[in-house]
Amino acid sequence: MSTLISVLYIFIIAVYVLIGLAIIFHMLRYRINRRVAVIMFLIYLGGSTFLLISNVSFFFSVDWYQIINNFGF
Repeated sequence: MSTLISVLYIFIIAVYVLIGLAIIFHMLRYRINRRVAVIMFLIYLGGSTFLLISNVSFFFSVDWYQIINNFGF
């Protein structure tokens, strides 16, 4: 069951990264002002990286075996 949770989590992270890449592409491709686009890109990249790293660290800090056993699976 813990493996199933990990596989689903990896799928969610992959979707998050793909959506992030699409956002970055559109930010840089359809820019009006190059300077503003680069600043927005750096802010977005820093924020999304911070959120991704914190989410992964929280995911691995959870004891999934104990949670699954408490629900009786």
